[in-house]
Amino acid sequence: MGGLEFTRNQKLALLAIIGLIVIGVSVKLARNADSARYKGVVIEDAGTDGIAVTSSNSDRAHPSTTTGKVIFHVAGCVKSPGVYTLPAGSRVIDAVKAAGGETANADLQSLNLAAPIEDGSKIVVMPLSSRSTAAPQSAKASTNDKSSSKLSSSGVDKLRKPGDGVVHLNSADENELQRLPGVGPATAQSIVEYRDKIGRFSSVDQLDDVKGIGPKKLEKMRPFLAL
Repeated sequence: MGGLEFTRNQKLALLAIIGLIVIGVSVKLARNADSARYKGVVIEDAGTDGIAVTSSNSDRAHPSTTTGKVIFHVAGCVKSPGVYTLPAGSRVIDAVKAAGGETANADLQSLNLAAPIEDGSKIVVMPLSSRSTAAPQSAKASTNDKSSSKLSSSGVDKLRKPGDGVVHLNSADENELQRLPGVGPATAQSIVEYRDKIGRFSSVDQLDDVKGIGPKKLEKMRPFLAL
């Protein structure tokens, strides 16, 4: 019995059918690949409990951008010093409350209680005794020392020794900046203008770039500086 023989038209039809089968298989494989690509994505609806839309890939790489919380350290004159976590946007006053509140000898005037808490920051509540004992010494020195007299007449409570308090560079106004050793109205204004220019200080050493502040003055100011 002889083999099957196809006419020219039958051969063309057979080739067309094979081509359609190949195209169908290719399309199915492409769809399966796209489906597998998105299997790693997890989407959660936002609700009143603060859950945000998240992705299992990107959020694992940047967890701090989706948690909406800040972690910080509270030390000094508080009832329960330690590391705490609060919602992002919380203020320094919230940090003090989280640590059990201030103790009887706490000097809250040395802090900007309205400043936002920065993630990874340390908040130190200084003792009131160090500031109160420094006041009589300041008054006595002002009668004997010319520079002290000038500082006293300006009405600014100057910081003279470690423990008197700290000035937060990223939140202090010009009056508060003048509490720093060697800083008058002009230098305080220069600090604020430089801070506005760069957005915020990331290091105390950046003060060396401010007009009117050199390495020697910066070292005198350093014990009283905080970000």
